[in-house]
Amino acid sequence: MTKKQQTPTILGFYGQSGIGKTYLVKKIVAQLISEGFHAAVIKVSDKAVSIDTEGKDTYLYGQAGAETVVFSSASETTFLVKQPLPTSKIVQFLSENEEYDFIFIEGALEDWIPKIRLGDMALRENTLFTYDGNYEALIAQIRNHSL
Repeated sequence: MTKKQQTPTILGFYGQSGIGKTYLVKKIVAQLISEGFHAAVIKVSDKAVSIDTEGKDTYLYGQAGAETVVFSSASETTFLVKQPLPTSKIVQFLSENEEYDFIFIEGALEDWIPKIRLGDMALRENTLFTYDGNYEALIAQIRNHSL
């Protein structure tokens, strides 16, 4: 069963560190993939961190001034864009280059993103609701694109 809709459902999650965002998004993705859906996840951090490794070729290319470095292997492809991008640009890239039913954004900050809050962090613009722990109700809403 292959499901691919024209426009992916975009849904963000936010909450304090350690509240369970990664656990919840991972659980949602695993269930949807097992049901034949296609999903992507964007992890947003408010810290200036890099997953590149100092001394590796990809790092050296970036240090030389390359604006984007792509690492491709037999198991995965990683794009290292050497500047911060707004989430909207990342979503646009994913939507134009792959077919996803869902794009989930952990750490969603931008106002345009529909979001679910975990915990009691201050409400952000476009928050749909606060997750109350009812996973079955949440996954049903996501699956049916009824958020």
